[in-house]
Amino acid sequence: MATTAVTTVTSPTGHSAFSGARALFGVAIAGGLPLGLFGLANLAGESVGILPLFFSPYGIPGWLGAGIHLSLMFLIGAAAGLAVQNGGRGVIGWVAALTIGMIVFPFLAPWLDSLQLALYVVALLLLCGATTNRIYRNSVLGGLLMVPTLLWLGVGAALGLTIAAAWTPPFALMQVNQQTPPPAL
Repeated sequence: MATTAVTTVTSPTGHSAFSGARALFGVAIAGGLPLGLFGLANLAGESVGILPLFFSPYGIPGWLGAGIHLSLMFLIGAAAGLAVQNGGRGVIGWVAALTIGMIVFPFLAPWLDSLQLALYVVALLLLCGATTNRIYRNSVLGGLLMVPTLLWLGVGAALGLTIAAAWTPPFALMQVNQQTPPPAL
């Protein structure tokens, strides 16, 4: 005859150094994922002759604009990693959409005019706001990591809309309809 006994196995409730390091490693991997995807996109774009053009306002060098862009992509991935660790699996789709938008933007920028660029950045800003809200529900620190991205995209949207408003066709049409003075004799 076999006997069965009920046993209770308990796991420690405190965090060990190993679990903290593992969580930190997971966040680092999540932060590096968008950078790896950007690297693949850069490799594919370079093979067909397309180079990225990064947002560098106020006369900052292009390499600094690229560094800021890539840093923001790392922060997006890290924030997503924190949210997923806290049970927020629903943010993955939002983060994927934002990451794809951020990856495509520098490659798409050379072919868009100022209004199209401004509208694209506004769409990214709105998507980033929605993603930040979903991440913040699961991880306060993850939501705070998204704030620099919101600020950078907000500056880009404001500058883009300002430039688009200053150089839209209506002012040119108004100037074309003005009478020209008669030539001097």
